[in-house]
Amino acid sequence: MLREHVLPHAAHARMVWRAAPRWASLSLACTLAGSAFLVVSMLAIGRLIGAVYSAVAQHGDSSPVWVWFGVFAGVTILDQWRQAVARWSDPRLWAAYRVGLHDLIAETGLHPRGLAELDSEQTGATLRTVSASSRHWMIPQGLTGTWALLSTRLVGVGSVIVLLSWRWWVPFLVAGSFALTSRATSAWIDGIHEHIWSDSPIERRHGGYARRLLVEPAAAKEIRLFGLATWLADRAETLIAAANVPAWRAMNRRMRPIAATVALMLVVIGGAMALLAYDTYHGRVGVSAVTTYVLALLALQAFGTHDAQPGLARISGLLRDLGKLRADLGLPSLTSGPGTERPPFSKAPADVVFDDVTFTYPSRSEPTLRHLSLTIPAGQSLAIVGVNGAGKSTLVKLLTGLYESDSGSVQVGGLDSSAAGGRVGVVFQGFVHYPLSLRENVGFGATELRDDAVLEKAMADAGGSEILARLENGWDTVLSGAFAGGTDLSGGQWQRVALARALVAIRGGARILVLDEPTAALDVRAEAQLFNRFLDVAGDVTTILVSHRLSTVRRAERIVVLDGTTGAITEDGSHEDLMVRGGEYARMFTLQASRFARASQ
Repeated sequence: MLREHVLPHAAHARMVWRAAPRWASLSLACTLAGSAFLVVSMLAIGRLIGAVYSAVAQHGDSSPVWVWFGVFAGVTILDQWRQAVARWSDPRLWAAYRVGLHDLIAETGLHPRGLAELDSEQTGATLRTVSASSRHWMIPQGLTGTWALLSTRLVGVGSVIVLLSWRWWVPFLVAGSFALTSRATSAWIDGIHEHIWSDSPIERRHGGYARRLLVEPAAAKEIRLFGLATWLADRAETLIAAANVPAWRAMNRRMRPIAATVALMLVVIGGAMALLAYDTYHGRVGVSAVTTYVLALLALQAFGTHDAQPGLARISGLLRDLGKLRADLGLPSLTSGPGTERPPFSKAPADVVFDDVTFTYPSRSEPTLRHLSLTIPAGQSLAIVGVNGAGKSTLVKLLTGLYESDSGSVQVGGLDSSAAGGRVGVVFQGFVHYPLSLRENVGFGATELRDDAVLEKAMADAGGSEILARLENGWDTVLSGAFAGGTDLSGGQWQRVALARALVAIRGGARILVLDEPTAALDVRAEAQLFNRFLDVAGDVTTILVSHRLSTVRRAERIVVLDGTTGAITEDGSHEDLMVRGGEYARMFTLQASRFARASQ
């Protein structure tokens, strides 16, 4: 089987069939019937005109007039039924096609368990381009025009067959002239689209950013207060115009081939019409035939440019890029169905083992973690502390399988961290604020759980009961002021929602709960109270707390200190043990405690 990025048009055809075979079959049948009806109508019109001429001018038999009129009328009526069926089947087919396409894009984006591939400039740029292309206005145009283009081409083939009975070489010459013009025009248009749709020049991206700032609510206050509107508008116009200069130059360079092919096409068509007139004048072509041949010659423009071609070119380019990206990521081809599902995970208590782990971010030269070894028994509560940049969040990313270590291994419950999805519930410092209902924001922790009692218990344990109580529409309130009836939450309220989401994940089967500094918007007392509540409700779940406030994690059974210089664990023990040792932890704890005491005075 040829690869999709080699034959993107073939990939589109296979995608159409895969999307909905029954609807595709019905739409294809309608297309074939429509093409046949047009060719039959062309022949019927010629014969009808010939029969009318024979009956009127030559006083011949009039019965052929009614026969051919009946054929024409019957085909016209049948074609109306065909169009009705097509209008019924095509939208269903294209809806299924777009769902399948978006599923493939989503699978491609979600396939990499780790972030390293998504952080790659090439992979990330291609994925963003593919995603944006799937929403482009020309995609629907290409989809709805697929059958129209096929029907037009089939009518062109039928016209060639009709004209073979006159002079066999004429239809090929005329069709070739249309095809040459179409090729030159398509190359001109595709060159412009390729420039616009490819990874944008830096000027266009900067110009687009300036243009978005003019309408984004987040920047509205400062733009008005600092009087930036005119400056941003001028900058956007200048940058985008500069980015379009290569496109205009490419357009100008390709105008000469278009002019030449158009001139050739006019000469060929004019010559064909003149030759037909000559044969008609000398009696070689009758009245019926000349009408049919004229219609057939005009129908050969089916081999020229069609309105649907830019849209189909867009789809083909999209499928080519998507197919190549999926191949690079090790995913099945576009028509091989979804990837293999991960096996179900165990809900038994899980331990965590870091064995001689070294890790370096792709953008850095020095390792963040060096030869780190750490074992966390199942059910233990562990706190990870250290200065900013010590690698606390990096350790969490390795634990959750978002990155792979340079050397060593990370195992969760006996499995490699990359295969431990579903066993770990995490609340990151930069957790997502979903502009959806409170029910969905909390329930995303375990989407299979639909019990309001579970959600309410999670909100209560996260200290968010008052949030639910004050929302006018309760669980169905959208957490975004951008929607009617929605509301905005404060930073602290959002953190409680995210923490409730993690608790729901525990009810859904997660055996490890990681809190990576999610409570930065809370004061020290509220954070300590929340951590204590988590330790109370965690049960046999392994709990990992990451915080720069040492006073809030003192109740953890075990505390480890990461050194920002060596990237290794320098201290390990309970709060009391570490304070007795008088090391770095004791120094940081004493310093923070004295600062808090002074702030409270």
